[in-house]
Amino acid sequence: MSQKKYKKRHSQSSMNAKKLAVEEEIADRKDRDRKRMDPLARNLMLGDLVFLAISQILYEKQLVSTPISNLMTLVGAALFLLALYIQFGGHRRPRL
Repeated sequence: MSQKKYKKRHSQSSMNAKKLAVEEEIADRKDRDRKRMDPLARNLMLGDLVFLAISQILYEKQLVSTPISNLMTLVGAALFLLALYIQFGGHRRPRL
């Protein structure tokens, strides 16, 4: 009796291609997560933008004096620098 050779239904090349596609998808997801902006820095920048806009409106309506407006601008600049430090600083917080 002749023996028939066993034919594989899935060739090794198709299995390698599927494995490579899964690995690329995981790498893309990790890269996307790494490039995502830190939520704390994003919220701090948004709050700072609103704070500076309100301070400018109050100054133009002459509801606050020039020294108070200058102080509010300095506080806004400090908050902006803090947000930049959180986003691009040397330390990395673990992300959830």
